[in-house]
Amino acid sequence: MTRLLARSALGLLLALSAAGAAGALRADLVKWRARTEGEAEAKKSGKPVLYFFTADWCAPCHLMKEEVFADRKVASGIDRRYIPVALEDRRRETGKNSPGMDDLAKRFGVEGFPTLVVARPGTGKGVRLTGWVGRTKTVAFLERAAERLFEAEKADTARR
Repeated sequence: MTRLLARSALGLLLALSAAGAAGALRADLVKWRARTEGEAEAKKSGKPVLYFFTADWCAPCHLMKEEVFADRKVASGIDRRYIPVALEDRRRETGKNSPGMDDLAKRFGVEGFPTLVVARPGTGKGVRLTGWVGRTKTVAFLERAAERLFEAEKADTARR
């Protein structure tokens, strides 16, 4: 009887532990696209692209995914305002990145991860947020970036 109780307790403890771990890591809810697909969709829809420069080894990138992109309301806002495109740095794992990743990182001056850039496909101009600055500031950036991009584009047009 004691053995049965011990096994039951151990099983319950393992189940609770697994459930706790699963709950601690919230899933990213944003509908990320590949670069080519996302840029084509952005051109067709007129929405700007939200480029998410990330890396698997980047702890702040995982924080951003769990604290920002796993929030249903934030993910819905991203999908409403932008065409989200994830670009993963693979240099540490494979020794190189896809040409598209390196080209875009250079174009937008990406120097660290995570970096968010809101831009129109094919342009070098964008609105950027570099690094993990916390949930509140990241969400504020996401809420205003499209408007800031539009203002910058309008100013560029007026200068011509």
